[in-house]
Amino acid sequence: MTSVLINRLGNWNPQLLRECRGRLKPRSITAAIVLSLVGQTLLGLAFSQQYYNPVVERWAGLAETITWILPYALFTAGSYYLVSDLNQEEKRGTLNFIRLSPRPSQDILLGKMLGVPILPYLAIGLAIPLHVIAGVNSGMPFLFLVSYYLMLAAGCFFLFSLAILYGLLSSSRTIAVGQQSVVAVAFAGLTLFVLSPLYFVWNFAVTWEPLGFNQWSAQWDSYREPQKNSIQWFGQSINQSAWLSHGFTLGVLAIATALIWLMLIRLFRNPNTTVMSKWQSYAIVAFLEALVIGFLVVTPDSTDYADFTSAVGTGLLYAFNFGLILVVILALCPLRTSLLEWLRFRQQPRGIFRDLVWVDKSPALVAIAINLCIIHALYVPWLFLVGIGKELPTAAAIIVLSLTAVLLIYTAVVQQIFALRIRNPYTWAMGGLATWMVVPPIVLGILKITPFEMPASMMVWTFLGYPFGEFDKPLLVSSALVGIVAQFCVLVLLVWQFQNHLRALSKSQSMATPNR
Repeated sequence: MTSVLINRLGNWNPQLLRECRGRLKPRSITAAIVLSLVGQTLLGLAFSQQYYNPVVERWAGLAETITWILPYALFTAGSYYLVSDLNQEEKRGTLNFIRLSPRPSQDILLGKMLGVPILPYLAIGLAIPLHVIAGVNSGMPFLFLVSYYLMLAAGCFFLFSLAILYGLLSSSRTIAVGQQSVVAVAFAGLTLFVLSPLYFVWNFAVTWEPLGFNQWSAQWDSYREPQKNSIQWFGQSINQSAWLSHGFTLGVLAIATALIWLMLIRLFRNPNTTVMSKWQSYAIVAFLEALVIGFLVVTPDSTDYADFTSAVGTGLLYAFNFGLILVVILALCPLRTSLLEWLRFRQQPRGIFRDLVWVDKSPALVAIAINLCIIHALYVPWLFLVGIGKELPTAAAIIVLSLTAVLLIYTAVVQQIFALRIRNPYTWAMGGLATWMVVPPIVLGILKITPFEMPASMMVWTFLGYPFGEFDKPLLVSSALVGIVAQFCVLVLLVWQFQNHLRALSKSQSMATPNR
Protein backbone atom coordinates (compact mmCIF):
# COMPACT_ATOMS: atom_id res chain seq x y z
CA MET A 1 0.00 0.00 0.00
CA THR A 2 2.80 2.40 0.91
CA SER A 3 4.67 1.69 -2.30
CA VAL A 4 1.52 2.40 -4.32
CA LEU A 5 1.11 5.80 -2.63
CA ILE A 6 4.78 6.61 -3.18
CA ASN A 7 4.51 5.70 -6.86
CA ARG A 8 1.40 7.85 -7.28
CA LEU A 9 3.08 10.76 -5.52
CA GLY A 10 6.17 10.35 -7.70
CA ASN A 11 4.09 10.28 -10.87
CA TRP A 12 2.14 13.37 -9.83
CA ASN A 13 5.10 15.46 -8.62
CA PRO A 14 8.60 13.95 -8.53
CA GLN A 15 10.01 17.06 -6.84
CA LEU A 16 7.58 16.68 -3.95
CA LEU A 17 8.60 13.04 -3.56
CA ARG A 18 12.27 14.08 -3.56
CA GLU A 19 11.68 16.66 -0.84
CA CYS A 20 9.63 14.26 1.29
CA ARG A 21 12.27 11.53 1.05
CA GLY A 22 14.97 13.98 2.05
CA ARG A 23 13.13 15.46 5.02
CA LEU A 24 10.77 12.81 6.42
CA LYS A 25 13.43 10.97 8.39
CA PRO A 26 12.41 9.18 11.59
CA ARG A 27 14.41 11.59 13.74
CA SER A 28 12.95 14.68 12.05
CA ILE A 29 9.39 13.35 12.22
CA THR A 30 9.79 12.50 15.88
CA ALA A 31 11.20 15.95 16.66
CA ALA A 32 8.31 17.72 14.89
CA ILE A 33 5.69 15.58 16.64
CA VAL A 34 7.30 15.97 20.06
CA LEU A 35 7.69 19.74 19.64
CA SER A 36 4.06 20.14 18.63
CA LEU A 37 2.68 17.91 21.40
CA VAL A 38 4.88 19.51 24.07
CA GLY A 39 3.78 22.97 22.98
CA GLN A 40 0.11 21.96 23.07
CA THR A 41 0.55 20.33 26.49
CA LEU A 42 2.17 23.45 27.94
CA LEU A 43 -0.61 25.66 26.57
CA GLY A 44 -3.25 23.31 27.91
CA LEU A 45 -1.67 23.21 31.35
CA ALA A 46 -1.28 27.01 31.43
CA PHE A 47 -4.98 27.59 30.84
CA SER A 48 -6.22 24.61 32.87
CA GLN A 49 -4.57 26.07 35.98
CA GLN A 50 -6.61 29.28 35.78
CA TYR A 51 -9.10 28.14 38.44
CA TYR A 52 -10.35 31.69 38.97
CA ASN A 53 -11.90 31.66 35.47
CA PRO A 54 -14.91 29.63 34.32
CA VAL A 55 -14.15 26.57 32.21
CA VAL A 56 -15.62 28.09 29.07
CA GLU A 57 -13.38 31.14 29.49
CA ARG A 58 -10.33 28.91 29.76
CA TRP A 59 -11.30 27.18 26.53
CA ALA A 60 -11.75 30.62 24.92
CA GLY A 61 -8.30 31.76 26.04
CA LEU A 62 -6.72 28.58 24.70
CA ALA A 63 -8.56 28.86 21.36
CA GLU A 64 -7.61 32.51 20.90
CA THR A 65 -3.97 31.87 21.79
CA ILE A 66 -3.70 29.07 19.24
CA THR A 67 -5.45 31.33 16.71
CA TRP A 68 -2.53 33.75 17.02
CA ILE A 69 0.26 31.19 17.24
CA LEU A 70 -0.47 29.01 14.19
CA PRO A 71 0.06 31.63 11.42
CA TYR A 72 3.14 33.09 13.08
CA ALA A 73 4.73 29.67 13.48
CA LEU A 74 3.77 28.36 10.03
CA PHE A 75 4.65 31.51 8.06
CA THR A 76 7.97 32.13 9.80
CA ALA A 77 9.23 28.54 9.82
CA GLY A 78 8.00 27.77 6.31
CA SER A 79 9.50 30.88 4.75
CA TYR A 80 12.84 30.19 6.46
CA TYR A 81 12.89 26.61 5.18
CA LEU A 82 12.10 27.67 1.59
CA VAL A 83 14.66 30.48 1.34
CA SER A 84 17.36 28.43 3.04
CA ASP A 85 16.67 25.41 0.81
CA LEU A 86 16.92 27.40 -2.43
CA ASN A 87 20.18 29.03 -1.36
CA GLN A 88 21.65 25.68 -0.35
CA GLU A 89 20.58 24.16 -3.66
CA GLU A 90 22.32 27.02 -5.47
CA LYS A 91 25.45 26.61 -3.36
CA ARG A 92 25.64 22.87 -4.07
CA GLY A 93 24.88 23.36 -7.77
CA THR A 94 21.80 21.12 -7.68
CA LEU A 95 19.41 23.97 -8.49
CA ASN A 96 20.72 24.14 -12.06
CA PHE A 97 20.34 20.35 -12.28
CA ILE A 98 16.69 20.68 -11.24
CA ARG A 99 16.18 23.35 -13.91
CA LEU A 100 17.15 20.78 -16.55
CA SER A 101 14.19 18.60 -15.60
CA PRO A 102 11.61 18.19 -18.38
CA ARG A 103 8.82 18.70 -15.87
CA PRO A 104 6.98 22.05 -16.05
CA SER A 105 8.45 24.78 -13.87
CA GLN A 106 5.24 25.21 -11.94
CA ASP A 107 5.26 21.52 -10.96
CA ILE A 108 8.81 21.75 -9.64
CA LEU A 109 8.12 24.96 -7.70
CA LEU A 110 4.87 23.56 -6.31
CA GLY A 111 6.79 20.48 -5.18
CA LYS A 112 9.22 22.77 -3.39
CA MET A 113 6.39 24.69 -1.73
CA LEU A 114 4.64 21.54 -0.53
CA GLY A 115 7.70 19.48 0.32
CA VAL A 116 10.32 21.80 1.81
CA PRO A 117 8.17 22.97 4.81
CA ILE A 118 6.73 19.48 5.33
CA LEU A 119 7.88 19.37 8.96
CA PRO A 120 6.21 22.71 9.90
CA TYR A 121 3.09 21.44 8.11
CA LEU A 122 3.18 18.32 10.29
CA ALA A 123 3.70 20.23 13.53
CA ILE A 124 0.93 22.74 12.76
CA GLY A 125 -1.43 20.02 11.54
CA LEU A 126 -1.17 18.22 14.88
CA ALA A 127 -2.33 21.40 16.67
CA ILE A 128 -5.49 21.81 14.56
CA PRO A 129 -7.65 19.31 16.52
CA LEU A 130 -6.92 21.07 19.82
CA HIS A 131 -7.72 24.44 18.25
CA VAL A 132 -11.04 23.21 16.87
CA ILE A 133 -12.02 21.50 20.15
CA ALA A 134 -11.17 24.60 22.17
CA GLY A 135 -13.04 26.81 19.72
CA VAL A 136 -16.18 24.66 19.74
CA ASN A 137 -16.21 24.35 23.55
CA SER A 138 -15.84 28.11 23.95
CA GLY A 139 -18.55 29.03 21.47
CA MET A 140 -16.19 30.41 18.85
CA PRO A 141 -18.20 31.16 15.66
CA PHE A 142 -18.07 28.10 13.44
CA LEU A 143 -17.93 30.18 10.26
CA PHE A 144 -14.89 31.93 11.69
CA LEU A 145 -13.13 28.59 12.12
CA VAL A 146 -13.89 27.68 8.50
CA SER A 147 -12.70 31.11 7.31
CA TYR A 148 -9.64 30.95 9.55
CA TYR A 149 -8.24 27.85 7.88
CA LEU A 150 -9.28 29.03 4.43
CA MET A 151 -7.37 32.28 4.92
CA LEU A 152 -4.47 30.42 6.52
CA ALA A 153 -4.15 28.26 3.39
CA ALA A 154 -4.50 31.24 1.03
CA GLY A 155 -2.05 33.36 3.02
CA CYS A 156 0.38 30.47 3.21
CA PHE A 157 0.30 29.98 -0.57
CA PHE A 158 0.87 33.69 -1.20
CA LEU A 159 3.62 34.11 1.38
CA PHE A 160 5.48 30.96 0.39
CA SER A 161 5.31 32.04 -3.27
CA LEU A 162 6.91 35.31 -2.20
CA ALA A 163 9.53 33.38 -0.21
CA ILE A 164 10.43 31.27 -3.26
CA LEU A 165 10.75 34.43 -5.36
CA TYR A 166 13.01 35.96 -2.73
CA GLY A 167 15.04 32.75 -2.56
CA LEU A 168 15.55 32.63 -6.32
CA LEU A 169 16.61 36.28 -6.37
CA SER A 170 18.95 35.99 -3.41
CA SER A 171 20.59 32.84 -4.79
CA SER A 172 21.36 34.36 -8.18
CA ARG A 173 21.99 38.06 -7.53
CA THR A 174 25.24 38.86 -5.73
CA ILE A 175 24.64 36.80 -2.61
CA ALA A 176 28.08 35.69 -1.53
CA VAL A 177 28.81 32.12 -0.52
CA GLY A 178 28.33 31.58 3.19
CA GLN A 179 25.49 34.06 3.60
CA GLN A 180 22.67 31.61 2.95
CA SER A 181 21.59 31.42 6.58
CA VAL A 182 21.68 35.22 6.92
CA VAL A 183 19.43 35.62 3.87
CA ALA A 184 16.95 33.05 5.20
CA VAL A 185 16.91 34.59 8.67
CA ALA A 186 16.36 38.05 7.15
CA PHE A 187 13.24 36.94 5.29
CA ALA A 188 12.00 34.97 8.31
CA GLY A 189 12.43 38.13 10.40
CA LEU A 190 10.50 40.14 7.82
CA THR A 191 7.74 37.53 7.96
CA LEU A 192 7.66 37.47 11.76
CA PHE A 193 7.67 41.22 12.40
CA VAL A 194 5.97 42.66 9.31
CA LEU A 195 4.09 40.23 7.08
CA SER A 196 2.43 38.12 9.79
CA PRO A 197 1.17 41.17 11.75
CA LEU A 198 -0.18 42.62 8.49
CA TYR A 199 -1.96 39.32 7.88
CA PHE A 200 -3.74 39.59 11.23
CA VAL A 201 -4.47 43.31 10.98
CA TRP A 202 -6.12 42.89 7.58
CA ASN A 203 -8.12 39.80 8.47
CA PHE A 204 -9.37 41.11 11.79
CA ALA A 205 -10.33 44.47 10.28
CA VAL A 206 -11.83 43.19 7.03
CA THR A 207 -12.16 39.46 6.42
CA TRP A 208 -13.33 38.28 9.85
CA GLU A 209 -15.19 41.41 10.90
CA PRO A 210 -18.62 40.20 9.61
CA LEU A 211 -18.19 36.75 11.22
CA GLY A 212 -18.47 37.96 14.81
CA PHE A 213 -14.99 37.01 16.02
CA ASN A 214 -14.31 40.42 17.55
CA GLN A 215 -17.61 40.31 19.45
CA TRP A 216 -16.90 36.77 20.65
CA SER A 217 -13.41 37.76 21.80
CA ALA A 218 -14.62 40.92 23.57
CA GLN A 219 -17.00 39.01 25.86
CA TRP A 220 -14.03 37.44 27.68
CA ASP A 221 -12.20 40.73 28.23
CA SER A 222 -13.91 43.70 29.87
CA TYR A 223 -11.22 46.07 28.57
CA ARG A 224 -11.76 45.06 24.96
CA GLU A 225 -14.64 46.65 23.12
CA PRO A 226 -15.65 45.51 19.61
CA GLN A 227 -15.42 48.35 17.11
CA LYS A 228 -17.41 48.53 13.91
CA ASN A 229 -15.20 50.49 11.54
CA SER A 230 -16.16 50.58 7.90
CA ILE A 231 -13.27 49.87 5.54
CA GLN A 232 -14.03 51.28 2.10
CA TRP A 233 -12.49 50.70 -1.31
CA PHE A 234 -13.56 53.23 -3.93
CA GLY A 235 -16.45 54.17 -1.64
CA GLN A 236 -17.73 50.57 -1.25
CA SER A 237 -17.60 49.06 2.23
CA ILE A 238 -15.79 45.73 2.07
CA ASN A 239 -16.00 44.59 5.70
CA GLN A 240 -19.75 44.59 6.31
CA SER A 241 -20.58 41.46 4.31
CA ALA A 242 -18.82 38.13 4.73
CA TRP A 243 -19.16 37.34 1.03
CA LEU A 244 -17.72 40.69 -0.01
CA SER A 245 -14.89 40.67 2.54
CA HIS A 246 -13.80 37.15 1.61
CA GLY A 247 -14.27 37.74 -2.10
CA PHE A 248 -12.17 40.91 -2.01
CA THR A 249 -9.39 39.34 0.09
CA LEU A 250 -9.20 36.13 -1.91
CA GLY A 251 -9.42 38.04 -5.20
CA VAL A 252 -6.51 40.31 -4.27
CA LEU A 253 -4.47 37.34 -3.07
CA ALA A 254 -5.24 35.40 -6.25
CA ILE A 255 -4.14 38.25 -8.54
CA ALA A 256 -1.02 38.98 -6.49
CA THR A 257 -0.06 35.30 -6.35
CA ALA A 258 -0.62 34.87 -10.07
CA LEU A 259 1.69 37.81 -10.80
CA ILE A 260 4.32 36.37 -8.47
CA TRP A 261 4.13 32.98 -10.19
CA LEU A 262 4.65 34.59 -13.59
CA MET A 263 7.93 35.95 -12.24
CA LEU A 264 8.78 32.64 -10.56
CA ILE A 265 8.42 30.62 -13.74
CA ARG A 266 10.38 33.25 -15.64
CA LEU A 267 13.28 33.32 -13.15
CA PHE A 268 13.41 29.60 -12.52
CA ARG A 269 14.20 28.73 -16.13
CA ASN A 270 16.45 31.74 -16.76
CA PRO A 271 17.97 33.14 -13.54
CA ASN A 272 19.96 35.79 -15.43
CA THR A 273 16.96 37.48 -17.00
CA THR A 274 15.18 40.52 -15.58
CA VAL A 275 12.91 39.82 -12.65
CA MET A 276 9.80 40.74 -14.60
CA SER A 277 8.99 41.33 -18.24
CA LYS A 278 7.89 44.74 -19.40
CA TRP A 279 4.25 43.75 -19.84
CA GLN A 280 4.28 42.16 -16.38
CA SER A 281 5.56 45.43 -14.93
CA TYR A 282 2.65 47.31 -16.52
CA ALA A 283 0.16 44.84 -15.02
CA ILE A 284 1.79 44.88 -11.56
CA VAL A 285 1.96 48.68 -11.39
CA ALA A 286 -1.66 49.08 -12.54
CA PHE A 287 -2.88 46.47 -10.04
CA LEU A 288 -1.01 47.90 -7.04
CA GLU A 289 -1.83 51.53 -7.85
CA ALA A 290 -5.56 50.81 -8.19
CA LEU A 291 -5.51 48.71 -5.02
CA VAL A 292 -3.88 51.41 -2.88
CA ILE A 293 -5.72 54.43 -4.29
CA GLY A 294 -9.05 52.68 -3.77
CA PHE A 295 -8.59 52.92 0.00
CA LEU A 296 -7.92 56.67 -0.20
CA VAL A 297 -11.07 57.54 -2.14
CA VAL A 298 -13.46 59.13 0.34
CA THR A 299 -17.23 59.46 0.22
CA PRO A 300 -18.98 62.83 0.56
CA ASP A 301 -20.36 61.99 4.02
CA SER A 302 -16.92 61.46 5.58
CA THR A 303 -15.75 65.06 5.99
CA ASP A 304 -13.22 64.51 8.78
CA TYR A 305 -11.68 61.55 7.00
CA ALA A 306 -11.53 63.58 3.78
CA ASP A 307 -9.54 66.34 5.48
CA PHE A 308 -7.15 63.75 6.89
CA THR A 309 -6.79 61.96 3.55
CA SER A 310 -6.06 65.16 1.62
CA ALA A 311 -2.94 65.95 3.64
CA VAL A 312 -1.65 62.56 4.72
CA GLY A 313 -2.78 60.60 1.66
CA THR A 314 -0.78 62.83 -0.68
CA GLY A 315 2.44 62.04 1.17
CA LEU A 316 1.61 58.35 1.56
CA LEU A 317 0.85 57.90 -2.13
CA TYR A 318 3.97 59.81 -3.11
CA ALA A 319 6.10 57.54 -0.92
CA PHE A 320 4.31 54.42 -2.18
CA ASN A 321 4.70 55.37 -5.84
CA PHE A 322 8.31 56.32 -5.25
CA GLY A 323 9.12 52.97 -3.66
CA LEU A 324 7.08 51.00 -6.19
CA ILE A 325 8.90 52.46 -9.19
CA LEU A 326 12.28 52.02 -7.49
CA VAL A 327 11.56 48.30 -7.16
CA VAL A 328 10.37 48.13 -10.78
CA ILE A 329 13.53 49.91 -11.94
CA LEU A 330 15.78 47.33 -10.28
CA ALA A 331 13.58 44.50 -11.57
CA LEU A 332 13.27 45.77 -15.14
CA CYS A 333 16.67 47.17 -16.13
CA PRO A 334 18.62 44.54 -18.12
CA LEU A 335 22.24 43.76 -17.37
CA ARG A 336 25.16 44.28 -19.75
CA THR A 337 24.97 40.79 -21.30
CA SER A 338 21.28 41.25 -22.11
CA LEU A 339 21.92 44.69 -23.61
CA LEU A 340 24.68 43.27 -25.81
CA GLU A 341 22.38 40.51 -26.98
CA TRP A 342 19.66 43.02 -27.77
CA LEU A 343 22.09 45.20 -29.71
CA ARG A 344 23.20 42.14 -31.66
CA PHE A 345 19.74 41.00 -32.68
CA ARG A 346 17.64 44.15 -32.50
CA GLN A 347 15.26 45.10 -35.27
CA GLN A 348 15.73 47.86 -37.80
CA PRO A 349 15.67 51.45 -36.46
CA ARG A 350 11.98 51.83 -37.27
CA GLY A 351 11.19 48.99 -34.85
CA ILE A 352 13.32 50.23 -31.95
CA PHE A 353 10.43 51.93 -30.16
CA ARG A 354 8.48 48.67 -30.12
CA ASP A 355 11.54 46.98 -28.65
CA LEU A 356 11.82 49.62 -25.95
CA VAL A 357 8.17 49.09 -25.00
CA TRP A 358 7.98 45.26 -25.08
CA VAL A 359 11.38 43.55 -25.47
CA ASP A 360 12.83 42.61 -22.09
CA LYS A 361 16.50 42.92 -23.06
CA SER A 362 16.13 46.49 -24.31
CA PRO A 363 16.83 49.52 -22.06
CA ALA A 364 14.12 50.17 -19.50
CA LEU A 365 13.77 53.96 -19.64
CA VAL A 366 10.74 53.97 -21.96
CA ALA A 367 9.08 51.17 -19.99
CA ILE A 368 9.53 53.10 -16.74
CA ALA A 369 8.04 56.16 -18.40
CA ILE A 370 5.01 54.06 -19.39
CA ASN A 371 4.70 52.78 -15.82
CA LEU A 372 4.76 56.36 -14.59
CA CYS A 373 1.98 57.19 -17.04
CA ILE A 374 -0.05 54.27 -15.65
CA ILE A 375 0.49 55.59 -12.12
CA HIS A 376 -0.39 59.15 -13.05
CA ALA A 377 -3.57 58.01 -14.78
CA LEU A 378 -4.90 57.28 -11.29
CA TYR A 379 -2.68 59.42 -9.07
CA VAL A 380 -3.20 62.76 -10.84
CA PRO A 381 -7.05 62.66 -10.78
CA TRP A 382 -6.94 61.61 -7.12
CA LEU A 383 -4.44 64.37 -6.34
CA PHE A 384 -6.66 67.10 -7.81
CA LEU A 385 -10.01 65.71 -6.65
CA VAL A 386 -9.13 64.38 -3.19
CA GLY A 387 -5.52 65.33 -2.41
CA ILE A 388 -3.89 68.71 -1.94
CA GLY A 389 -4.48 69.60 -5.58
CA LYS A 390 -8.01 70.80 -4.86
CA GLU A 391 -6.59 73.47 -2.52
CA LEU A 392 -3.07 73.91 -3.94
CA PRO A 393 -3.04 72.95 -7.63
CA THR A 394 0.44 74.41 -8.13
CA ALA A 395 1.85 72.22 -5.35
CA ALA A 396 0.18 69.15 -6.87
CA ALA A 397 1.66 69.88 -10.30
CA ILE A 398 5.13 70.33 -8.78
CA ILE A 399 4.81 67.01 -6.93
CA VAL A 400 3.85 65.13 -10.10
CA LEU A 401 6.60 66.68 -12.22
CA SER A 402 9.29 66.18 -9.58
CA LEU A 403 8.27 62.56 -9.00
CA THR A 404 8.39 61.84 -12.73
CA ALA A 405 11.74 63.51 -13.29
CA VAL A 406 13.59 62.06 -10.31
CA LEU A 407 12.44 58.49 -11.04
CA LEU A 408 13.49 58.79 -14.68
CA ILE A 409 16.87 60.06 -13.47
CA TYR A 410 17.18 57.03 -11.20
CA THR A 411 16.28 54.79 -14.13
CA ALA A 412 18.97 56.32 -16.33
CA VAL A 413 21.56 55.97 -13.57
CA VAL A 414 20.69 52.35 -12.79
CA GLN A 415 20.60 51.41 -16.47
CA GLN A 416 24.01 53.01 -16.96
CA ILE A 417 25.44 51.08 -14.00
CA PHE A 418 23.97 47.81 -15.31
CA ALA A 419 25.54 48.45 -18.72
CA LEU A 420 29.05 48.75 -17.28
CA ARG A 421 31.52 45.90 -17.00
CA ILE A 422 31.56 45.71 -13.21
CA ARG A 423 31.01 43.07 -10.56
CA ASN A 424 27.85 43.09 -8.46
CA PRO A 425 25.96 45.78 -10.41
CA TYR A 426 22.92 45.38 -8.14
CA THR A 427 25.03 46.27 -5.12
CA TRP A 428 26.42 49.34 -6.86
CA ALA A 429 22.97 50.44 -8.02
CA MET A 430 21.22 49.97 -4.67
CA GLY A 431 24.11 51.49 -2.75
CA GLY A 432 24.29 54.49 -5.05
CA LEU A 433 20.54 55.14 -4.93
CA ALA A 434 20.42 54.75 -1.16
CA THR A 435 23.30 57.17 -0.73
CA TRP A 436 21.72 59.73 -3.06
CA MET A 437 18.31 59.51 -1.35
CA VAL A 438 19.52 59.57 2.27
CA VAL A 439 22.82 61.44 2.64
CA PRO A 440 22.01 64.84 1.03
CA PRO A 441 18.72 65.32 2.95
CA ILE A 442 20.46 64.45 6.24
CA VAL A 443 23.30 66.90 5.52
CA LEU A 444 20.85 69.65 4.52
CA GLY A 445 18.78 69.00 7.63
CA ILE A 446 21.82 69.18 9.91
CA LEU A 447 22.89 72.44 8.30
CA LYS A 448 19.28 73.72 8.62
CA ILE A 449 19.06 74.34 4.90
CA THR A 450 15.33 73.68 4.69
CA PRO A 451 12.46 75.43 2.88
CA PHE A 452 11.23 76.73 6.25
CA GLU A 453 14.59 78.30 7.16
CA MET A 454 15.76 79.17 3.65
CA PRO A 455 13.00 79.29 0.98
CA ALA A 456 15.52 79.32 -1.88
CA SER A 457 16.69 75.84 -0.81
CA MET A 458 13.40 74.46 -2.15
CA MET A 459 15.22 74.21 -5.48
CA VAL A 460 17.67 71.69 -3.99
CA TRP A 461 14.99 69.69 -2.17
CA THR A 462 12.85 69.47 -5.30
CA PHE A 463 15.85 68.38 -7.35
CA LEU A 464 16.51 65.59 -4.82
CA GLY A 465 12.89 64.42 -5.09
CA TYR A 466 11.40 65.95 -1.95
CA PRO A 467 9.05 68.63 -3.35
CA PHE A 468 7.11 69.39 -0.16
CA GLY A 469 6.65 72.79 1.40
CA GLU A 470 4.24 75.66 1.98
CA PHE A 471 3.67 76.63 -1.62
CA ASP A 472 1.60 79.66 -0.71
CA LYS A 473 4.89 81.59 -0.84
CA PRO A 474 5.88 82.70 -4.38
CA LEU A 475 9.59 82.20 -3.69
CA LEU A 476 9.02 78.53 -2.85
CA VAL A 477 7.12 77.97 -6.09
CA SER A 478 9.77 79.64 -8.23
CA SER A 479 12.56 77.75 -6.44
CA ALA A 480 10.73 74.43 -6.92
CA LEU A 481 10.28 75.16 -10.64
CA VAL A 482 14.00 75.82 -10.96
CA GLY A 483 14.65 72.47 -9.30
CA ILE A 484 12.33 70.71 -11.77
CA VAL A 485 14.07 72.37 -14.72
CA ALA A 486 17.40 71.20 -13.30
CA GLN A 487 16.00 67.67 -12.98
CA PHE A 488 14.98 67.51 -16.63
CA CYS A 489 18.32 68.99 -17.73
CA VAL A 490 20.17 66.28 -15.81
CA LEU A 491 17.82 63.67 -17.28
CA VAL A 492 18.54 64.81 -20.83
CA LEU A 493 22.28 64.71 -20.09
CA LEU A 494 22.06 61.18 -18.66
CA VAL A 495 20.00 59.90 -21.60
CA TRP A 496 22.45 61.42 -24.04
CA GLN A 497 25.35 59.81 -22.18
CA PHE A 498 23.65 56.41 -22.18
CA GLN A 499 22.91 56.68 -25.91
CA ASN A 500 26.61 57.28 -26.54
CA HIS A 501 27.41 54.27 -24.41
CA LEU A 502 24.97 52.13 -26.43
CA ARG A 503 26.55 53.34 -29.67
CA ALA A 504 29.97 52.34 -28.38
CA LEU A 505 28.67 48.91 -27.38
CA SER A 506 26.96 48.50 -30.74
CA LYS A 507 30.15 49.46 -32.58
CA SER A 508 32.14 46.96 -30.55
CA GLN A 509 29.59 44.29 -31.39
CA SER A 510 29.75 45.03 -35.11
CA MET A 511 33.57 44.96 -35.05
CA ALA A 512 33.61 41.64 -33.18
CA THR A 513 31.11 39.90 -35.49
CA PRO A 514 33.46 39.29 -38.52
CA ASN A 515 36.03 37.62 -36.24
CA ARG A 516 33.64 34.84 -35.28
